[in-house]
Amino acid sequence: MSISAVIATLNEEKNLKRCLESIDFVDEIIIVDSGSSDKTVEIAKKFTKKIFLNDFKGFSQIKQYGIEKAKSDWVLIIDADEEVSDNLKQKLLEIDKKGNNINGFYIKRETFFLGKKIKYCGWGKDYQLRFFKKNKGAFDGKIVHEALNVQGKIGYIDFPLYHYSYPDVKSYFDKMNRYTTLQAKQKKGNFLLFKMIFSPFFKFFKMYFLRLGFLDGIHGLILSLFSGFSEFVKYAKMIEIKKFPNEEAILIRVPNWIGDAVVSTAFLKETKRIFKKLYVLADKSVSDIFEENSAIDELITFNKSKILDVILIILKLRKYNIRTAITLTPSFSSALIFLLSGIKIRCGFSDDGFLLNRKYKRDKNHLEKHLIEEFKEVFYLASYKFDFKDIKQDIFIDNKMESEVLKNFKLNKRKFNIFISPFVKYGPAKMWDIRKFNELIEVMKEKIKNSRIYIIGTRHDLEYKLNLSKNVIDLRGKTTLKEIIYLIKNANLFIGNDSGIMHIADAFEIPSLILFGSTSPDWTGPLSNRVKILKANIHCSPCFKKECRYKTYECLKLITVEMAVKKIFSIIKK
Repeated sequence: MSISAVIATLNEEKNLKRCLESIDFVDEIIIVDSGSSDKTVEIAKKFTKKIFLNDFKGFSQIKQYGIEKAKSDWVLIIDADEEVSDNLKQKLLEIDKKGNNINGFYIKRETFFLGKKIKYCGWGKDYQLRFFKKNKGAFDGKIVHEALNVQGKIGYIDFPLYHYSYPDVKSYFDKMNRYTTLQAKQKKGNFLLFKMIFSPFFKFFKMYFLRLGFLDGIHGLILSLFSGFSEFVKYAKMIEIKKFPNEEAILIRVPNWIGDAVVSTAFLKETKRIFKKLYVLADKSVSDIFEENSAIDELITFNKSKILDVILIILKLRKYNIRTAITLTPSFSSALIFLLSGIKIRCGFSDDGFLLNRKYKRDKNHLEKHLIEEFKEVFYLASYKFDFKDIKQDIFIDNKMESEVLKNFKLNKRKFNIFISPFVKYGPAKMWDIRKFNELIEVMKEKIKNSRIYIIGTRHDLEYKLNLSKNVIDLRGKTTLKEIIYLIKNANLFIGNDSGIMHIADAFEIPSLILFGSTSPDWTGPLSNRVKILKANIHCSPCFKKECRYKTYECLKLITVEMAVKKIFSIIKK
């Protein structure tokens, strides 16, 4: 007969070595780790090769997973903050050697609190069912305060298993926070407010007086008080979950500007990793950017300009009972929607006003951080768990629709397809002279014989005169945003001003030349390393104005066609 020890771990570098050294008598050690970020796994590797990574869905699940990996006849369940005493070790070996008709054993556990063994408070007679025949035992499925069910006869062992659960006050409150959250999710009940008020007192009275906690001295007093407070926190969290049953859901109000909306796609996958349900609220003008995105559980679209649409959205969101929301569009109306929808945690930029209760103050001169870094700061207001190290813009594609769009617009992949976006909605201070774009188009036609040039714009841009000829296709007013997305994805080269369309090309990492006037690439510039930027460095730029205060537009005039051509061919050559 043989023994397997099963240990579930999560950031246990302070405890694990002591635990593993105490079980040197077992035949195999099974470690099931839930994603430790400290040296837990590194320490475990010195004692065993049987280390398994498994997402935590509850203590029953994680420990049962370890049992299923065990190969021995007997299984010892032990926590990382526990230690097998020498007498217990000898007793377990005797049981293993003898063999008998007992299928499991309760083991006496002695727990230490702030460095002292607790003899009273109800902890003095703590027996845990931890040693059993593998084919006779299984956990009950509870996520916390799980119980092991063993078929047949069960015995008792009085030699101790030492439990060093709370070496200091910080460790107590860290564990209390984690356990009370799991308890609140697991338990449902009525009269929660009554229990929250009176249960802490009864818990203290029971531990300190009825179970003689006062005999443990100051440690008994502190433990009894802490335990009473734990009851308060547990019921407070239960009330919160009852009021906000969708506590693990989040709503993101994405920007109304195309470029900002594209940048926001970089955060959706990571947000879904942290929150179980992700709702995205988008104005219809940018909703195409978020369709097909696998991270989004529900894309909610509306027309922000229509009062009836806004009212209907508020009524819909109230039914969802969402607890946390982020707005990435600086607007008072977004914060108002959150408040009227009953959302408790409302995150955004401080510009959005007093209706938000978690705010990030951005640099109004836009000198410190890129837009994507500002968005990170807003997301951190909702959770410290976010890891934005490897995020990237992510526009999802429907392959069937892509084929239809390319067919409808007769895009030939054997050609060198150049997409040019000469127009901007923001204002003339961001828009290069249309005459220079005309010159550039002629140069492209002459220099790249196999090229086909597509002009992107809206019907409002038809007022600008362009030199249209063979192999120059005018798409102004002929495309939806969805169609533009699919077309640009298949471009060989993109040329344009600092605009929303530029960010679509950037998301697909299309080789691009972007011209900057009154704005700054340090704030809203492309993120891909396949993009070249042209900008005139003059004293008044960036001013972030829609129109030039001097009426000269020097920041754009100083960018010549020759400069643009030189940059373009450096991109093509690369």
